[in-house]
Amino acid sequence: MTTLSAPPAALPAAPADDVSEFRRDHAWRVVLAAWIGVAMGLTALPFYTLGIFAKPLAAEFGWSRSVIQSGFTFSMLGVICSAWVAGWAIDRFGVRRVALVSQLGLALGFAGLAGQTGSPTLWQANWFLFAVLGVGTTPLTWSRGIASWFDRRRGLALGIALSGTGVTALAAPPLVNLMVAAHGWRAGYLAIALAIVLVAVPAVWLLFREKPRAAPAVASTSPEGEGLTLGQALRTRHFWLLIVAFWLICAAVAGLIPNLVPMLTDSGLTMAQAAGYASLLGLNVMAGRLLAGWLLDRFWGPAVALVLLMPPTLACLLLAVPQWPGAAVMMIGLAAGAEFDLIAYLCLRYFGTRNFGQIYAWQWVNFSVSAGAGPIAFAMIYDRSGSYHDALWVAAAMLVAGPLLLLGLGRYPKTWH
Repeated sequence: MTTLSAPPAALPAAPADDVSEFRRDHAWRVVLAAWIGVAMGLTALPFYTLGIFAKPLAAEFGWSRSVIQSGFTFSMLGVICSAWVAGWAIDRFGVRRVALVSQLGLALGFAGLAGQTGSPTLWQANWFLFAVLGVGTTPLTWSRGIASWFDRRRGLALGIALSGTGVTALAAPPLVNLMVAAHGWRAGYLAIALAIVLVAVPAVWLLFREKPRAAPAVASTSPEGEGLTLGQALRTRHFWLLIVAFWLICAAVAGLIPNLVPMLTDSGLTMAQAAGYASLLGLNVMAGRLLAGWLLDRFWGPAVALVLLMPPTLACLLLAVPQWPGAAVMMIGLAAGAEFDLIAYLCLRYFGTRNFGQIYAWQWVNFSVSAGAGPIAFAMIYDRSGSYHDALWVAAAMLVAGPLLLLGLGRYPKTWH
């Protein structure tokens, strides 16, 4: 087994001038490009908008909710098949090129969703294809870009960049709902495709730059300039604890979010009210991203995970009653915001940057599997029982077990040998 030595759990206080990392070589532009790329990427746009399309699709084609939510399952299968290639391509061609090609592929995929004919097979194939084409717009890509530019403020930089999903969660549901209400669901999907081409592609083209290979790295006081190989990481308990813990956490959170709008309308809210709560989710996703990033630069990561990822247990109970949907949405949003930061940051802290792309690809595939399983599991339980009640109780249990497992990671490694 690969052994890891254990330094003190908390990070040393960072000097006040660490903000210069954002100014050095205009690294803030890289963060801004990644922020926009995440906001209009594969992990945000489909995830936070499918709830708006669910009932119009069911009304037109007679699809069950499990058929509609199966799109996520096939999307995640596409990610599983292509993440390894994306990691290789990023190493070979750089983040910028891979991201631009993937953004165009994602836009093409959304345009394809607008052309659905009522065939579940076509629906599922479309989701699989646009995931394969759009995998380069996920945090797998952006985390690699951020990690190369930042050291002491890496947690905050990741938090800012990945908070782009919160913007999507905030703005996309009401905007897409207006488009769908006025012009139909096909126009809604075409509008999303056009937005990617007109906003995301130019932003990455103009703002994102690769870290010059010849440039010296930012002076580091951590061991993260080195690290484990993939084979070494696979032989540690840390790797498999991350796999199991985040599978439980991500499946539960992923099951809640795309089913939130149908869940709220089933409880008696109007579509407009439910979309409003879905946009409130976005504010809390952004808050969760930024709060997690700030905390991770200062405190032990598993403790941060416990504080931010366990409260949605109460949210599940509130939705099962149902009572106080605003409070439930707030807790779910904070957890959804924190989980991306935590996966990337904990990989960097426990395994280093030596083979970060390959190691993180495994964790990202695990996330993709769980994120694909969660929504379809919720929908299948609903189709069989006519209620989300049982799914909420299962999710609550998973959100207790996952954060507790992370406490078993132990302290950050000081050296690897």
